[in-house]
Amino acid sequence: MPHALVLVNFSVAPASESEFNQFYHHEFLPKLEEASPEIANIRRFEEFALGGSARWYHKQFLTIYQLTDGTTAEQADAMFGNPEVKDVVLRFREWTEKVLSNFSRMIFLPGWCHARTNGQPHFTGPMFFWQLEMKPELDAEFQQWYEQDYLPLQVAEIPTWVGCRRYTSVGTPQSRHLTVFETSDETTLSRSLQDLRAVHRIEQNLEWQKRVEPAVTWQDASTFRPIFRWPD
Repeated sequence: MPHALVLVNFSVAPASESEFNQFYHHEFLPKLEEASPEIANIRRFEEFALGGSARWYHKQFLTIYQLTDGTTAEQADAMFGNPEVKDVVLRFREWTEKVLSNFSRMIFLPGWCHARTNGQPHFTGPMFFWQLEMKPELDAEFQQWYEQDYLPLQVAEIPTWVGCRRYTSVGTPQSRHLTVFETSDETTLSRSLQDLRAVHRIEQNLEWQKRVEPAVTWQDASTFRPIFRWPD
């Protein structure tokens, strides 16, 4: 079963990206992991396959803290207030004020997981992220259809997905559902995205649209590739 996650998103001003990464990769993330037994591993990704210079300028960077078994949402949130990491957290906040934007931090608990996996307990390759927020009265019905009918068929028809996992946010005003589709490399990710619109999937895609339009209040789709992993 997948572990709970802390997801941190932000954008970095391109002119400061190299200097920020030096601090983030070599000081902040190692120090936080060292002081936090709640963290099993850390993975960092950047958004790619962007269209247009404006989108490139605001591309997302994603940090995934995969948590150890038994870690609660309260413990996960408290990691960043640990006195042992006070100095690097203060420096990170300085960076946030200067060059970071669109910052968010959310905790996700694991839910549905397809039997096909990448053979690892953590994320290793390029991914397709699909996030949804639903009308509360339609949420349960949609999730049941999505997990029992739609996703198993989609994974069957797109053999280049090497894993599919689902998560739901906690501690947020509205539940956010996250589906992570994993691939082995960027070429197979591109192929997988093309196959989502394959001719033989028209019926499934029409059914998807029929169910999404009345139920979904917000959605976002992004592709990411790995740029950092710690400690291994």
